[in-house]
Amino acid sequence: MKQLAAPLLMPGVRLDRDAGGETKRALERARQPWVMGFCLFGGELEQVASLVRNLEDAAGRELRFASDMERGGGQQVRGLATHPPLGVFGAVADAAEVEAIARAAASQARRAGVDVLFAPVLDVRSEPRNPIVGARSFGSDAQRVAELGAAYCRGALAGGAFPVGKHWPGHGPTVDDSHDACPLVEVPGDVLRARDLLPFEAAARAGCRAFMTAHVRYPTLDPSGVVATFSRVLCDEARALGDAERPMVLVSDALLMAGALGEGVDETEAARRALEAGVDVLLYPEQPEDVAARLFDVDAARAARLAEQAEAARERLARTWGVRPPAAAPDAAAALVASVAARAVQPLAEHLAPARAVLVVDDDGTPESPVHGAVLMECLTDAGIPVRRVFSRGDYLPPPASVAPATVVVAAEVRAWKGAAGVSEPLQEWLGRLPPHTPRVGLAPAHLDGIPGVIGHGPELEAALADLLRSRP
Repeated sequence: MKQLAAPLLMPGVRLDRDAGGETKRALERARQPWVMGFCLFGGELEQVASLVRNLEDAAGRELRFASDMERGGGQQVRGLATHPPLGVFGAVADAAEVEAIARAAASQARRAGVDVLFAPVLDVRSEPRNPIVGARSFGSDAQRVAELGAAYCRGALAGGAFPVGKHWPGHGPTVDDSHDACPLVEVPGDVLRARDLLPFEAAARAGCRAFMTAHVRYPTLDPSGVVATFSRVLCDEARALGDAERPMVLVSDALLMAGALGEGVDETEAARRALEAGVDVLLYPEQPEDVAARLFDVDAARAARLAEQAEAARERLARTWGVRPPAAAPDAAAALVASVAARAVQPLAEHLAPARAVLVVDDDGTPESPVHGAVLMECLTDAGIPVRRVFSRGDYLPPPASVAPATVVVAAEVRAWKGAAGVSEPLQEWLGRLPPHTPRVGLAPAHLDGIPGVIGHGPELEAALADLLRSRP
């Protein structure tokens, strides 16, 4: 049986789950000819940097190392800096600031050995019910997303990393999350071309030469109705935004996602369909060995076509990602991040009561695994302001009447199980029963009904909000 020899597969390495087992598996995989690199999740800075070196030593060749670093290197690697979600920059920053942030994020990522950023998110936040994009996007104005997305790509390249714009041709109009379903977008094609494709075109003009395909169906763009990852029509359209010298590299979204497997296919068949459509990097199948071994286990004619596509993909990758960008000096942008965060929360000042007490509602964590509020609590405690954190998952919310006169801060992020607003149903119901005139603000991925807030979350915004609360008379 013929096995894939071209380096097209990019397995995941989950240091955030089973560091020992994942490291052992990655070292075994690095020796295989079908590995072109790895997608990294979690880990400490020195741990990740050491692993990257060891994987390249095991491979005996240069590999590519990618990571979802939409909020900076610290989103994945402890010891690197973070910045707020891109939606915060979309609200208050200019293109020069975004370019500087991206340059810093890329230079930080290179400290860990990461040379491919799965960022920026170029989706236009056009559908209020969208359960996955939220504050990850620069916003709902396509021109603004295009301007800032292009700036991000320029900065990432200057910082020494390849940016990957996602999710071609736009995940913004969906009402489902492609991690859990196979979304369908029925927006007219002329609307999608004028709005959702615009940021990708701007990113390509700015030098971006890689897009991640969406596991989303767009029948008004491709009447076949297959997901973009399997669509030759849409892959060819993306490819046209590159050039002969540096072709557009297409990276599939993770092949273990429901959007890729929604038609009842297994990972190997999903990989075949992606390759036949023109995808170059087969990202994160759960069983990459099985994919590599069985990819050509089809009839002779189809096997020949797959082999031809694999060779074409290998050549494109060599031209576009064959030489790692020069790393910029490690860059820090803490002052700029703090400035952006302060501007983002400033409109909340008029909605805050004097800081007698603060209740932080973490809508994503539990007492065993908190997610939000630690920075806010630390800052307020240092200032002598009473503060406590509660959790909306389970039975952790206090009786609403007991909250007054505390200021309520709701902290949340996009979670598909909660719905578009990123706030769970129990919390929505609880917020509706708060005593009248209870001061409340949100750090969330979308506007919350009746609650002033910032479309975004994270420690930078928590620190800026703490400064506001401490300054109340």
